[in-house]
Amino acid sequence: MATFPATYFNFTTRYPESGNRVVFENSYTFSAAPDAPDQRIFTLTMKGMQYFVVAGVISSTPEPERNMAVLEQFYLDHKMWKTFDLPHPIYGTIACKFNTPLEIPTIEGLGVLEDFDIELLEQP
Repeated sequence: MATFPATYFNFTTRYPESGNRVVFENSYTFSAAPDAPDQRIFTLTMKGMQYFVVAGVISSTPEPERNMAVLEQFYLDHKMWKTFDLPHPIYGTIACKFNTPLEIPTIEGLGVLEDFDIELLEQP
């Protein structure tokens, strides 16, 4: 399984609502345990991503850990259906899929991109 190529990001973790809750009359709430494992959502804020131009052509060779051409090709290879590994600094290696399509932000001078978010869905 392929490994998520970028390494320069901040991340947040969002847990889903687990199980079922129903509110009845008189404010009584019934809760049932979940019947499947939680699928956490990881939002990665990508920092310092850049398209590198070598001899007038976009290159995926320089600095692959922050090279936008590498990340874009990784997305095209996986889209939202193929699982890959995310080396998470707290939880270790986690199997994930893209949860939303890749959106490439404004490109500033020298091919540097504004910070942008990528949303990944854990595959338990």
